[in-house]
Amino acid sequence: KVVSDYLDEHNDSNPKKPMKLVMFQFAVEHVARIIRIIRQPYGHALLIGVGGSGRQSLTRLATYIVEYKLFQIELSRTYGKAEWREDMKQLLKQAGAEGKPTVFLFTDTMIKQESFLEDVSNILNTGEIPNLFSDEMAEIEEAMRPVAKEQGRTDQSRNALFGIFVERCRSNLHVVLCMSPIGDSLRNRLRMFPSLVNCTTIDW
Repeated sequence: KVVSDYLDEHNDSNPKKPMKLVMFQFAVEHVARIIRIIRQPYGHALLIGVGGSGRQSLTRLATYIVEYKLFQIELSRTYGKAEWREDMKQLLKQAGAEGKPTVFLFTDTMIKQESFLEDVSNILNTGEIPNLFSDEMAEIEEAMRPVAKEQGRTDQSRNALFGIFVERCRSNLHVVLCMSPIGDSLRNRLRMFPSLVNCTTIDW
């Protein structure tokens, strides 16, 4: 009943994208698991199931229940590396600079290039993507100065401020990966990027 009430609330607040879900026992258990995972510091989830088994809908509901922001990329025919990097900048700024707890929902159908997965693997491992912010460093430093002051840190160097930014990215960002066990692609990807298993909690 509690989860159904949250679902009704979610649908009232998102009239354009209502989710018509039936909350049976297994669905409720999976919502509870996702919530437990994303509420933990550095908590990331790997949801394994066939397409249409509710991985994305239940993640949306879990994110709504814990009052986090949900971030998902919008795929288009022309979506490529440049658009991906812009989206990643926006995602990390939201979590690091603005300090908003955010769930990044990413499915295997969104992997247009394997390099996307490499970046996700870096976020899971270190909380950042190497060489992503070259032009925006000054903007990030400005955003982090008051945070450093709040935390009573005296070191205001570029590296120290960026370190605080990465720390905030790690604590505020929760990656939820939705993968399908059908075929060889999951096995191959896990072999190439071990952090997809090592840094996540698996919910099958």
